[in-house]
Amino acid sequence: MIYQLLTKNKGLISVLAKGIKSKKDYTSLKPFRELKISYIAKDKLSLLTYYEILDDYKNITNTFYLAGIYFNELIYKFVPQQEPSQNIFSLYKDHIIYMSKTSDSIDMVFFKFEILFLKEIGYEITLNNLNKNSIDLNKKYYYDYEVGFKEVQNKIDLKNSINGDDLVFYLNNKLFLIKNIKTFRVIIKNIFQRLSGGTKIKSYDLF
Repeated sequence: MIYQLLTKNKGLISVLAKGIKSKKDYTSLKPFRELKISYIAKDKLSLLTYYEILDDYKNITNTFYLAGIYFNELIYKFVPQQEPSQNIFSLYKDHIIYMSKTSDSIDMVFFKFEILFLKEIGYEITLNNLNKNSIDLNKKYYYDYEVGFKEVQNKIDLKNSINGDDLVFYLNNKLFLIKNIKTFRVIIKNIFQRLSGGTKIKSYDLF
């Protein structure tokens, strides 16, 4: 059985787990478990020799479990193999802990991960020439995928536009005050699709 593991010091690695035959082993190596591992490093496919469960985050609900599948797909698509990234590891771990405890909406859980993940891979949502002081709370803004947010000037730009007050809440990291998280998430979805050459993020459509 081949597993993809996100590690703190080596990034995303592929390991071959020989001898994983029992139901207990399969259960132990389910997604979203923090493991202590030993492995023999190989160029392409390392050999897993030992694992120990440190935390199984068993309080994660089924809905958030599906959200984790989406996060896994993003990491698999956009994080290169064997490229160390402690920030990505910490983001993922912190979010798994968060999902095991929170009563937030599923959109909020997605949104928090997405904006931080985009920042970590170098594609943070940008403002073009706008700044917080120049944003009119009563106007609408659309996202130009080449330069960032711009003020809406015509009807075409109204599609997937953001109210000025929501944009300011986003910039001030007051995410719980944003009324239209879904439109922000459509923008983020489009960014991911552009980064993947138009390929769909399959698990996005689970919700």
